[in-house]
Amino acid sequence: MHQPRAAALAIGLALLGGAALAQTGPAGVDLPAQAQSRLGLATTALTTAHRTAEVDAFAKVLDPAPLVQLDSDLRTAEAAAAASKAEADRSRALVGAAGGVAAKDEEAAIAQARSDQLHVLALRRQLDLGWGPGVSHLSPAARDTLVRGLTDGSIALVHVDTHNNEGQAGARTVKVDIGDDSVTGRVIGPARQAEPRLQSSGLMVEVTGKSAILLAVGLVQSAHIATTTPKAGVLIPRSAVIRYEGSDWAYVRVGPTRFERRLMQDPQAEPDGFFETDGFSAGDQVVSQGAAALFAAEQGHAMRAD
Repeated sequence: MHQPRAAALAIGLALLGGAALAQTGPAGVDLPAQAQSRLGLATTALTTAHRTAEVDAFAKVLDPAPLVQLDSDLRTAEAAAAASKAEADRSRALVGAAGGVAAKDEEAAIAQARSDQLHVLALRRQLDLGWGPGVSHLSPAARDTLVRGLTDGSIALVHVDTHNNEGQAGARTVKVDIGDDSVTGRVIGPARQAEPRLQSSGLMVEVTGKSAILLAVGLVQSAHIATTTPKAGVLIPRSAVIRYEGSDWAYVRVGPTRFERRLMQDPQAEPDGFFETDGFSAGDQVVSQGAAALFAAEQGHAMRAD
């Protein structure tokens, strides 16, 4: 038995002081009012909560080096195109004037300006084909901010996919898991390179902030796309949650002396508790104070019964 669990068990048994205790089943306990008082039990009535529904996804961190190089090439080409256009405009103004530019020089200047402009257009198309409209439609200033962030690690670009594009239409935010935590990224547009195994066209997601540096190139993480459909459930206080046999549980008062230990099917961590859609309902009285001692009491009875 783990030391924290053993300590909780000892405290629970000591507080019970031999009070009558009966188990209602493998996941419940019957505790007299006096014993409840000794354990300091308190309950909280659950209320209905709504959260945005999520679709499970996969996020792969993209290598920003090709984008950084392409942006540099595009800026160089734009500068060259601007200079050659100015030269062509001067040649047109001076052609035919005394001491001006010869016609063949004017034609050469115009041809160079057209060539430089076509080079810019080709690079812009390459940007659109490789990185999607979310990146290619950025203003020069916004694209510069993106490139600088990718370079210094304050921004990461991830390719997010779901099976058969589930949840991608209209998606605005995606939560990318990092260890035991997650970071929210902004959908900037559809991707242009599909994930053939999932039959997913994918989304381009921008993750900003301190956590972006943790998203190393090539890393594949689980992710969750926030959909536009809200889902109803309840918010279970953190103090009510018991970790046992690899799962999360909470006690619900089902009678004056009876407490039922219920398995949390799919708890979603929130800042103020765990959002749960199954197994619990609004109005349920969960044990929000003394849950560990109640668990110790239940386990103590099981040990004596054995």
